[in-house]
Amino acid sequence: MHAGVRVWCGGRWHRCRTRAATGVLPSPATVARMNHLWLRRRGGRATLLAVLAAVVLVPTVASAAVVTVRAAAPGRTAAAQPLSTSEGQLIAIVGDISCAPTNPVYRGGEGSPAGCRQDSVAAQLAGRRLHAFLPLGDLQYEDGRLDEFINVYDQFFGPYKAISRPVPGNHEYKTPSGQGYYEYFGAAAHKDTPYGVPGSYSYDVGSWHLIAINSNLCAPITPCTDTSPMIRWLKDDLAAHPNRCTLAYWHHPLYSLGHHGAYAPMTPVWNTLLDNGVDVVMTAHDHNYQRFTPLGRATAIDNSTMVAPTAVPESQGMRSWIVGTGGANNYGLDDHPDVEQVTESKYADTSAALFGVLFMRLRDGGYAWDFQQAQPATVPFSDSGVGTCR
Repeated sequence: MHAGVRVWCGGRWHRCRTRAATGVLPSPATVARMNHLWLRRRGGRATLLAVLAAVVLVPTVASAAVVTVRAAAPGRTAAAQPLSTSEGQLIAIVGDISCAPTNPVYRGGEGSPAGCRQDSVAAQLAGRRLHAFLPLGDLQYEDGRLDEFINVYDQFFGPYKAISRPVPGNHEYKTPSGQGYYEYFGAAAHKDTPYGVPGSYSYDVGSWHLIAINSNLCAPITPCTDTSPMIRWLKDDLAAHPNRCTLAYWHHPLYSLGHHGAYAPMTPVWNTLLDNGVDVVMTAHDHNYQRFTPLGRATAIDNSTMVAPTAVPESQGMRSWIVGTGGANNYGLDDHPDVEQVTESKYADTSAALFGVLFMRLRDGGYAWDFQQAQPATVPFSDSGVGTCR
C-alpha cells in the first residue's frame, strides 16, 4: 500500500505525500531534486548529506517495510554555458508558471494533468546548456507574494535564477508595486532604471540584442504614446544597438486567439519595434501555445479591439509567439477569425492541457525554435522551425 507512505522531501515529511487516490509515489528524481535544493538553502551542512545521498520513504502502515531509493542529485545548469559561435546560443522561454500552494491541485508541486505542472516544466530545463532563461511573467500565482516566490517558484526554478532574465506579468502586480517580484529577483528585475521604465531593460546574447519590456506600464489609463518614457527608451535603445537580429519579450500579447484576446495598449510598442527592425516577439498571459506568421504594423480600434493583423513576408515583419505553458493551467481558444488566419501553430485544452518550454537557438543572422512538452504529456504536440533575421 502506498496510501500511507510519507517522503522526506525538501526538509519536511509532508511535502511529497503520495496521493491516496492513485497510490503514486513521487519519482526519485523529483524527491532528490527537492532535497538537493533544501540542502543548498541550509548551506550544505555535513550533517544533512545523508538526505541527499538517500531518499527515505517511510510507510506509516505498521506491517510495511522501510524502502530506500538511492538517487543522485540532478544535474542542473545554474550558470550560463554558451555554446560555440557556430552553434549559437540556446535560450529557454515560458510564462504563466507556478501555482499557489493553496491551489487544490498543487499537491506538493506535482500538480495534475490539468494544472500546477511547474515541477515537470522545470524538469525540461535540466541538463541543457542554456545561455539564458526568459520567464514571461505571471511566474507565481496568485499574487506574486515574496513568500510564495521563495516557497514555490524558487523550489523548481531557483537553480536557474542566475541565468534568468525575467519580465513581470499582471499577477506580480497584485502585490502593490510588484514588490514580491522585485525583491525575489533583485537586480535582475531592474526595478530602478535611469530611463524611468521599471522592469524593462536590454542586453546582448551572442550577436543578438534582447529587450525585456514591462507591459504593465502600457495600460488604458497609462498609455504608451510617442512621448512616454517607454517609447523614448525603446527608440534610444534600438538606435544604440543596431544588431542585425533582435528579440523583444513581455507578458501581454498584442494579438491572441485565447481567453484574454488582444491587448491593444501594446500597439505603440509593437510598431516602434517593427519600425526599428526587430525580428521576434515573445509573450504569454493566455495559458496556451500560439505562433503567428510574421506580421506588419498594428492598428488599435479601442483598448481591447484591433484591426485585423496583416501577414507580411519575413523580411518585413515580426514573428511572434504566446508561450503561456509554464504549468498553471490551460485556457481555451475563442472565435477570432481575423487572428486565426495568421496563426501557424496553436494548442489549448482546459482538460488535456499542454505544458512545456520553447527553446530557441540564436545564430548569426537567424534562429531555430523547438517546443518541448513537459512529461508525462497528455497529448502529442510539437512545433519547430527556423527563421531568418531581417
